[in-house]
Amino acid sequence: MTQTLLRLGGQTVAFTKSEDLIAVRPSAGMAEAATRALHDIAPEAISGETLGGFQIVKVDGGAPGSDEKLDLLRADSAMAKGTHVFHTSDDGVPFVPTGVIFIAFNAGVTQAQQEAVLDSGRLQVISAPRDREILARVTTLSPNPLKVAELLQQSPHIEVCEPEFATPAARASFNPPSGGMLADQWHLRNVGQHRGATLGFLTGADARVIAAWNTAQTIGSSSAIIAVIDDGFDLTHPDLSAVGKIVHPWDFTRRTADPSPDLEEGDWHGTACAGVALAQAKTSGVYGAAPGATLMPVRWGNEISDSQLEAWFDYVASKGAWVVSCSWKARASVFRLSTRVQRAISRCASEGRDNKGCVILFAAGNDDQNINDPMGATVNGFAIHPDVIAVAASNSRDEKSDYSNFGAEISICAPSSGRGGWGILTCDVTGSRTLGGVVRPSGYADGDYTLEFGGTSSATPLAAGVCALVLSVNPSLTAAAVKALLERTARKIGGLGAGQRNEAFGHGCVDADAAVTAALASRP
Repeated sequence: MTQTLLRLGGQTVAFTKSEDLIAVRPSAGMAEAATRALHDIAPEAISGETLGGFQIVKVDGGAPGSDEKLDLLRADSAMAKGTHVFHTSDDGVPFVPTGVIFIAFNAGVTQAQQEAVLDSGRLQVISAPRDREILARVTTLSPNPLKVAELLQQSPHIEVCEPEFATPAARASFNPPSGGMLADQWHLRNVGQHRGATLGFLTGADARVIAAWNTAQTIGSSSAIIAVIDDGFDLTHPDLSAVGKIVHPWDFTRRTADPSPDLEEGDWHGTACAGVALAQAKTSGVYGAAPGATLMPVRWGNEISDSQLEAWFDYVASKGAWVVSCSWKARASVFRLSTRVQRAISRCASEGRDNKGCVILFAAGNDDQNINDPMGATVNGFAIHPDVIAVAASNSRDEKSDYSNFGAEISICAPSSGRGGWGILTCDVTGSRTLGGVVRPSGYADGDYTLEFGGTSSATPLAAGVCALVLSVNPSLTAAAVKALLERTARKIGGLGAGQRNEAFGHGCVDADAAVTAALASRP
């Protein structure tokens, strides 16, 4: 076993010469002749991958050995070059010296001394990219690149001398979430049987989220900040309390950085919405659509007013939100936005995120009525704003949720609860409270989770999480581009055909996998 010790990146690395791998580069236009030479000299050779322009060849390590076979191949006119292959550990991964050597001279070294160094290694200069630095290449008179580097690293004139190696790249391994309560979260992947039942489930009636994680090779970037504007947030919940999970929390009622629920007011909603968007189970919990994303929890003020609304949207934009999820509306059946509020939302959607715009989503509402029907006295000014993604709801059978509002401005729908289907499993406010001497759960149900969340309130943060996945793989997209992408890639349900939309589903059901695929394809 032949080993060469070299300084590389300031550390000593042992390069061991491979016993059964060599590398050859055919002469220009002589690939067929090189193949014949390889067959004649090393008939047992197995050709492998190409690295640094060299073809990796596996040969029998017996007699004649790899050294002798490499020498014979080097002497053949069909071969331009041949080299040994090296390893840095026992994993068998090849390192092929390309013949290029990086040299950095010490300060004060004269040109004559630099030339003497080049002569000692029989090197040819390729380029001098920076002061005192050169790239050189070995010649036919040079020892192999490792021996040249080993020699020159001893020179008093040289600060750095390192040979270049080519070695295979590998994708970072990605293990999508599994376990916990994931099998019961049918809205992420509906397999037709959940929670011990098949009734009410239709295989594929989901948002294709788990498939999107695999396509994206991520569960969301921590840089993707989802601002959820809602009533209160239990930031001690185990699935929302990972280190670094929360940024810039704010309560516009109490004017503090603690947006905790008011237990007397029943502030359960924000925690559940945040869970649908980006919960990340530690062990046995639930997952949001973008578990790796970061939460900006914003607890709203005492009422909806121009001042309040402007303050909320200016705040999330100024604090770096990428996506803004709003599962609420005005109580009034007819609510038109003032110019001031229209501009505040437009400003957030265009100037936020370094002028690429925050992606803003609003729930369509749960009244089974048109979101823009002045004659029928129903107008939801938030959902019909042109810069907003208005989200309706579909159930676990790919049907319109019975309560879901509708209208020409609906952008997409997303899986949620509804008659004939099932509710959404998500985070709930933890702990308990005592009312009138009776101990009751602090949230919707006993324990840390609820199985019965739903409405367009749940559909909206689900779509918001999908937007965070899209921006995680392509952060260059503008808010308008994300809206168009979600609509273009939506899954057609309810009889919708290609290119069609309707008032119940908009362009169709949000399809996280198709959206992520399109976002990857459009990366600059």
